[in-house]
Amino acid sequence: MELKSLLDTTIVFERSIVGFEHLRSFRLERVEADLPYSMLVSEEDEQFGFIVISPFDVYPDYEFSLPAQVKQEMRIEKPEDVLVLSIVTIRQPFSESTINLLAPLVLNVRTGAGRQLILQGTEYQVKASLFPLRDGGEGHAHSEP
Repeated sequence: MELKSLLDTTIVFERSIVGFEHLRSFRLERVEADLPYSMLVSEEDEQFGFIVISPFDVYPDYEFSLPAQVKQEMRIEKPEDVLVLSIVTIRQPFSESTINLLAPLVLNVRTGAGRQLILQGTEYQVKASLFPLRDGGEGHAHSEP
C-alpha cells in the first residue's frame, strides 16, 4: 500500500512502540518529496519521532507473515490494508545508518491502526545496514551464518 494514503493521518498504536509505551498516537509526515523516508511523529509529544522507510525499498527480499491473531486484532481484511515500515537509526557518517528489520511497524491504512511486530524465529536484525548494497552485500535482510 502507498505511504501517501496515510500522510497526515492519525495512527493509533494500541500496544505502542517498544520503549515508548507512553505514546500511542502518531502521524506520518513526508521528509522530502524525492526521498523515501518519512517521519512518524508523536501527536502526544512532538519531540518524539522516528524516521521510517519501507523495508522493501532497502531489502527487496524482506518477508514475514502476519499471524492470524494480529490480522484479527488490527482488523486487516486484505493485503491492500497493510503498510509496513521500519525505523531508521541515523548514524554519523550517514552511510553507517541502520534499519530495524526485526521489529517492523505494521499499519492498517483503512483503519489507522498500528502495531510494532516483534518477529520470532528469524535472523533479521535490529541494526541491519540501511545501505546493504553499498556495504558489498547483495541486499539480503538477514545475517549470514
